[in-house]
Amino acid sequence: MSKRDFRNIYFYEFKLGRNAAQTARNINEVWGKGSVNECTVQRWYQKFRSGNTSLEDEPHGSRPSTIDNDELKELVEADPRTTVRALAEELNVDPSTVARHLKQIGKSKKLDKWVPHELNESQKNRRFEVSSALLLRNKNDPFLDRIGTCDEKQILYDNRRRLAQWLDRDEAPHHFPKPKLHQKKVMVTVWWSAAGLIHHSFLNTGETITAEKYCQQIDKMHHELRRMCPRLVNMKGPILLHDNARPHIAKPTLQKLNELGYETLPHPPYSPDLSPTDYHFFKHLDNFLQEKCFKNQDDAKDAFNAFIASRTQEFYTRGINKLVSRWQKCIDSDGFYFD
Repeated sequence: MSKRDFRNIYFYEFKLGRNAAQTARNINEVWGKGSVNECTVQRWYQKFRSGNTSLEDEPHGSRPSTIDNDELKELVEADPRTTVRALAEELNVDPSTVARHLKQIGKSKKLDKWVPHELNESQKNRRFEVSSALLLRNKNDPFLDRIGTCDEKQILYDNRRRLAQWLDRDEAPHHFPKPKLHQKKVMVTVWWSAAGLIHHSFLNTGETITAEKYCQQIDKMHHELRRMCPRLVNMKGPILLHDNARPHIAKPTLQKLNELGYETLPHPPYSPDLSPTDYHFFKHLDNFLQEKCFKNQDDAKDAFNAFIASRTQEFYTRGINKLVSRWQKCIDSDGFYFD
């Protein structure tokens, strides 16, 4: 259906005595929801009532320079993904007029924000429940200093990104190599707590994390933790916070943690925003590695070690302590992602 066809229907419905709301509803029932907007129908009805029964757009030169902000707001909120050009056509004004009035009503176009996962109600409820329980527990009996946390990350050899540059009008953009589909990378596993880095290790090329490999890392981490914080291991008891990856929840892993006397902190699925290694450690590591390019695995390892050398204990303490505010934000957002 063309705009002209819809306008013929507007006029037909108008002559039958139906109001704009009825007309919009009838059209959308037949041609699909969103085919026409009630505000558009109302505008044509006003035109018909004035005695103007032309179904053509007004000449470009006669387009008004102002529009009704309430009508514009209603159109935008009915379809937040609409464009300035589409709004200009709807309202029979220049795009510049729409842009000016959008600014007046405080509307600006923003890209949707990526989230790790499309959470269902059960997953949101689980995030809410876990965050509530941990926040209450920490309030009654603070335990953040007992938490050890870990995760794995792939470090790319090439961390450059294509960026926009300010150039002279006639200056050609610089060339940038297109990233390879399968980039070289090395995997590192990191174990840390509020006291600092406990242990880290790199996997060999082609090696993956298995339950057996993970248990070996737990043994090494435990040995280092006993050296760093003997009182924690011998008296208080350490608490491990890790995600629900298969090697982390495999039977041998659970047996190993039980054997060493570790409590495992509940962690809801699809929740990197509640994992200190994701929201803090790896975030800062990514910033550190930005624009760096490595020739081999040793270069990548040296860069990681340089990052570790640049961190203070306060960096690690701050990352763990953020858990409290993040549990609260998760509760405030009813279990949905909050950043």
